[in-house]
Amino acid sequence: MKKLLRLCVCPILCLCLLLGGCSIDKKGSQVVTDRSKSVIELGEEKVTYAEFRSVFDNYIPYMQYYGQDPLKDIDSLESFQDWVTDVLCDDLVTLHQAKLSGFTLSEEQESALQKDIEDGIKEIYDELMKYADQDFSNDPSVPVETYFENLVYTESEYHTGEALNWEDYKLVYEQNCRNSYLITAYRDHVCEEFRPSSELIQSWYDSANESDKENYTEAPEKYKTDMEYFEQNFGVSEETVYPLTYAPSGYYRVKQIVCKPEGELPEEYKAMLERMETIKTEYSDLAFEDAVSGTQNNSEAMAALVNEYRGLVEETEEQYESFLASAKAKIYRAYNALEGGRAFDEVMPEFTEDELITGGSSGEGCAAFREKGRLISLRYQSEKDWSDNFKSEFRKLRKGEYSEPFIDDGCWCIIFYASDEPSGSIPLEEVYEYIEANTVDSVRDSEWEALLEEWKRDPELTIYEDLIRTVGLEDLEEEG
Repeated sequence: MKKLLRLCVCPILCLCLLLGGCSIDKKGSQVVTDRSKSVIELGEEKVTYAEFRSVFDNYIPYMQYYGQDPLKDIDSLESFQDWVTDVLCDDLVTLHQAKLSGFTLSEEQESALQKDIEDGIKEIYDELMKYADQDFSNDPSVPVETYFENLVYTESEYHTGEALNWEDYKLVYEQNCRNSYLITAYRDHVCEEFRPSSELIQSWYDSANESDKENYTEAPEKYKTDMEYFEQNFGVSEETVYPLTYAPSGYYRVKQIVCKPEGELPEEYKAMLERMETIKTEYSDLAFEDAVSGTQNNSEAMAALVNEYRGLVEETEEQYESFLASAKAKIYRAYNALEGGRAFDEVMPEFTEDELITGGSSGEGCAAFREKGRLISLRYQSEKDWSDNFKSEFRKLRKGEYSEPFIDDGCWCIIFYASDEPSGSIPLEEVYEYIEANTVDSVRDSEWEALLEEWKRDPELTIYEDLIRTVGLEDLEEEG
């Protein structure tokens, strides 16, 4: 069966302990009388029949949901048994190697582990106690503690092969969590040394460069959107973000100081704007009526509308200027600082309210935008572009110059012509670390797979296939 994902036995077992349905009949539990028997062994490490069965049962619904039913026929069942065996062997040999090497968790990992253990045990306790309370409410003749312990016995026997009391069950959970952390941390430790080769990175670059050159020659207006997406999301977004390797001509870098007004314009202001639009319609209707009739019957009414409109223009301009007053005062403080000789890169972080720079309340902003500026083109119109007014102000500048304060999109702004964006192929050395970051995971995965295969050739690794082949067999027969 294709390895669709890598699973750790210990996290799965912890999950089973947490989420296993209480007081529910577990199918297949009678196949092997002694569920504590080992199905896989290596040194001191082992996987019991109960543990294997627990993982098997928990993943059956998952596989069925994605259209792969392990209970469809004997071939499907054995394929799934082999897959579970392979995954559990991977974790077992990793745990064995970690302990063999003397690897230990760091203080930080130990602290995180203890927190997870505490949270997990509390969740298990709350879940089991919820069912115990339900049983007690149905029959209060038995203490709730007895119901709780019986649930623990049932769950522990299913998941571990032994009926354990609460204290011992907690110890099993704690050990599973510890092994889980050890497996994951050891893999990370071993894989640290695996890096993409320079040949692999060169090959990646050559392929991407050929594609980028074609894309941005045909559609240069897409470069701004794609490059800024990369600069904003690389190393921040969880999804893979690829570096660009080619830039079309006609782009520049612009930095800006943005000062926003406080609060919102009053409803009265919005009402006046609506009235102004209504006046235009009314005036047009009256003018058309006079034109058709060849008279000036509506001239007096039209003059009154014009006077009302002019009054509203004056009022709205005063209100808008008042609304922008605080932003204007701040932008001119920034402008005076620039005029006094301070560098734009010094003044910008002090005064700007652009969240792409400051990050707002939830982030640190974009480092590339702070250091290089954002992209602008006077030649192309991108998907999310600057306004015509903004571009008009930029057009007045020479490289290294800043503008006078101006209003754009309801804010006061000062912009700075930071640089010309170099066109053509972006040198490999400028994107090397980004390509390395994007290829390192696949390299580590392949190197790790090779290590696992080597470790699984250990002659001491024993797999009891006869026991494994019984897992799920009665479910297959019931399905049939």
